[in-house]
Parts: sequence; structure tokens; C-alpha cells
Amino acid sequence: MNKTDVKQADTAKPKKQKKISMKRRERTFQAFCYIFLTIIAFFQCMPFWLKLVDATHSPDFLPEPGKIYVWFTDFTLSNFKSVIEYGKLFQALGVSLLHTVSFTALSMFVVVALGYVLSKKRFRGKKIVTTILMATMMIPGEVMLAANYKLTIAFGINTSTLGIILPGLVNVFGVFLVSQYMVNIPDSVLEAASIDGCGEFRKLFRIVFPMAKPIIMTYVIITFIGTWNEYLFPMILYSTSGSESLYTLQLAMQNFYPKWGGNADTYLRSAGMILITIPIIIMYIVFQKYILNQGNTSGIK
Repeated sequence: MNKTDVKQADTAKPKKQKKISMKRRERTFQAFCYIFLTIIAFFQCMPFWLKLVDATHSPDFLPEPGKIYVWFTDFTLSNFKSVIEYGKLFQALGVSLLHTVSFTALSMFVVVALGYVLSKKRFRGKKIVTTILMATMMIPGEVMLAANYKLTIAFGINTSTLGIILPGLVNVFGVFLVSQYMVNIPDSVLEAASIDGCGEFRKLFRIVFPMAKPIIMTYVIITFIGTWNEYLFPMILYSTSGSESLYTLQLAMQNFYPKWGGNADTYLRSAGMILITIPIIIMYIVFQKYILNQGNTSGIK
């Protein structure tokens, strides 16, 4: 072995040692992340699990004072059946689905159209419109409750599902969320579509929608969850008009006061809370890939 071979061998050893140390650091960091995220997930899921255990207790079960039950004891599913039967959850489920799906779909089209205009179109007063829209984001939603309530009365929709669908249809946060994503869509793609004779609506539905699918689906999930869990405005709207047939699941659960007595009432309300969260869980399972998949915009080479 000559001197050059010895030098190369000596320089190769520190490089291998550095690579090994880097891999060890990466594995240590990954292990730390896994442990940390597992602890966070545990504390996040534990309250839901305790509610589930509580919902499966028999109405005759008497818990020991001060004891927390973390596993099923005196297991039964009769509480869920009782809540559906006496709490009128099927009727409220239909209202909630109609409200949530309609509002989410209409709001999505409005947000995408406005986001497309603000990100890709030039017109007079664009800065003024943008400033006004951004200013509305500084106003808390609770401040607008009285104004929205008066508008529903003025248009005569305070006793219909439209009363909770039309107000707040234009989500300014969603407009800017979508518009900032659409900025990344190349103008050359839209110009090529215009040369081929595509109109604005065709470009919107055939080009912009597919290319902005990840952010659109993210907005859909956020809006669906927020609308599904909405309680304050439907309560103000329908409790004053007495339209109990239009109660959403949240209102139905709030007004459901079981009279079994003792701990049975707590078990029934826990069962109802579990039931109204099932659609949200299904929503996450079905659409989670659209949240996680934030890859390159389709159609861009």
C-alpha cells in the first residue's frame, strides 16, 4: 500500500464516523419526536375515551366516589339506543347534515371564485376591495350575530334552514387562504386555456379546481367541522322563533334533559356526545389524505 492509499483511508474514516454520528442523531431525534407526539396524542384522546367508557355504563351502575373508570365496567349499548329514541337525534341529524353540507358546498364555490378573482385578475379598485375584506377579519363573529339575526328576520328566513346557511356564506379567511394558494398556479396555463377558447367558468372548473384541490379540500374540512359544531347562532335564531323541528344536533343535545335519575342521565348525555362526533371522525378518515398530500400542483411541468 503506497502513501496515497494510506491518506485516502485516513480521510475516509472521519467521513464514515460523521455519517454514523449523523444517523444516530437522526434516530435519536425521531425517537424523541415519536415519544413526544405519543404523549400529546394520549392526553388529547384520553377525555374522549373516558366519555366513551362513561357512555357504555349501565343506567343502574353506581360508580365509586372519586374513582375514574378507564375501562369498560357493566358494559351496555342501550344508552345509545335510548338517546336516539328520546333525544330525537335522527331528525336533528337530518337538519345538521342539510345545514352543514349545503353551507360547506356553497361557501366553497364562493370562496374559490373570489380567491380566483383576487389572485389572477386585475381590475380597478382591487386594493380597496382587498383592504375592506381584510378589515372584516378584525371584527369578531359574535359582534355580527345581532346584524345577521336582523337580516334573517328582514328576509323572512328566520324560521327556515336558509337562516343559518346564508349568513356568513362569504368566509374572508377562506378567500385569502385559497387566493394565496392560487398565486402559485402559473399564468401561462390560464393563458393557454384562453387561447384555446376557454371561458372564465370553464377555466375555473376545469383548471383551477383540479390544480387547487389540496387547499380546497382543506378548506372544506375546516368549514365542515366548524359548521357542524356551530351552536350559538342556530340557538339564537331558532330558540327565539320556537322552531324546534329545525334544531341541529348540538341544539337537540343541549335541550335533551333525560329524566332517568341519578348517574343514568350522565351516561345518556355522554352517549349523545359520542354520537354527534361520529360524522366528524368519518370526515377526517375519508379526507385526511387531502390534508396530508400537499404535493406539487397538478399540471405543472
